Amino acid sequence: MFIHPTPKPALKTAISILSDAFGEYAQVSAKMPSRAPERFVRVSRIGGSRPFIVTDTAKMLIECFGPDPETVEAMCATVDEAMHNAIGTVVDDAVFVRGWENISGPTDFPHPDLLSWDRWQINGDLLVSTSTPSSAPPGS
Repeated sequence: MFIHPTPKPALKTAISILSDAFGEYAQVSAKMPSRAPERFVRVSRIGGSRPFIVTDTAKMLIECFGPDPETVEAMCATVDEAMHNAIGTVVDDAVFVRGWENISGPTDFPHPDLLSWDRWQINGDLLVSTSTPSSAPPGS
């Protein structure tokens, strides 16, 4: 009997990748902080598909908040770099990252309620394996 594999936690994986990339520079979370830090990154899963049984294609929206456009643009560049550099790695000893593609942005998109921050957005497809890292063949 075939058992369909359970997708891995794509949102948690993206947050881990970006938390490592930003370190103390910017807080990264799926929720807005109750107190406004100087720089913040919010990560949301906004859809996706599963074109192959071995891959979950998670559409991720990543919003970068900061004090000025230059800072936020640089934060978006860090996002894209970190997500690309995660390809082929295992995150949190649990999730094999297959790819980061279909990137759109960064786009200057002011938040209607948080006017003291600049907000830019970048989105893309985070491809994660449905297999456990130990069962993922090399180069898969």
